[in-house]
Amino acid sequence: MRTVMLAATALISLFDAANAQDKPVPKAELQKLIAGRTITAGGSLSFGADGRYSYNGGSPGTYRVDNGRICVDFDNGRARCDKIVKDAGNYYLITAKGDRFQFKR
Repeated sequence: MRTVMLAATALISLFDAANAQDKPVPKAELQKLIAGRTITAGGSLSFGADGRYSYNGGSPGTYRVDNGRICVDFDNGRARCDKIVKDAGNYYLITAKGDRFQFKR
């Protein structure tokens, strides 16, 4: 049991270390990256130049950008914010649950 606990602790430490290079994407850079584009990150995220949002053609709403975050206010009244970070030249979307997806144009 002790070996399993030590192995789990080591894996968590490696995961944290691998993400130590994450840098929040500045607002202006993030806006330029997504406005008027469709991004792949665990699905197809559409960010209209007019501030409209959809996920895989559904889940409509509006989005707003801040330093290192994209927040979506869905038309159904729900809302969500995801972190957007850059590591070694790649962009990643990190959900509130901690799921991590490479952010590709």
